[in-house]
Amino acid sequence: MLGAGAVVLAGAAALWFWGRWEWAAGFAVGALVSLGNFRLIAHAVRGVSGAEGGRMAHTAWRGALLRFGVTGAVLLVALLVFRVSFPALAAGLLIAQVTMIALWVVRAVRTLA
Repeated sequence: MLGAGAVVLAGAAALWFWGRWEWAAGFAVGALVSLGNFRLIAHAVRGVSGAEGGRMAHTAWRGALLRFGVTGAVLLVALLVFRVSFPALAAGLLIAQVTMIALWVVRAVRTLA
């Protein structure tokens, strides 16, 4: 998460210095939503890992719907109220996930070597 956060911060700062505050804000919001959502998913998986099947499914669905609602609300407010750039927001969502996955792959390969 820290490595992905650094990439996000660098991207948002570069857009800000370029004079595109709408793009910088959109990129930062998208990336932060992506990182936060992934953190909540990881927490939920740890929380239900030892539970029974029925209870685990109920808890997982409830958590997924809550995350979906909160994520949708945050993205809607960012787009409609703060008028951030949609392409930058989408790029932030994508780049944060790709960065986290790439960093985990690198970490996994290092442990195998």
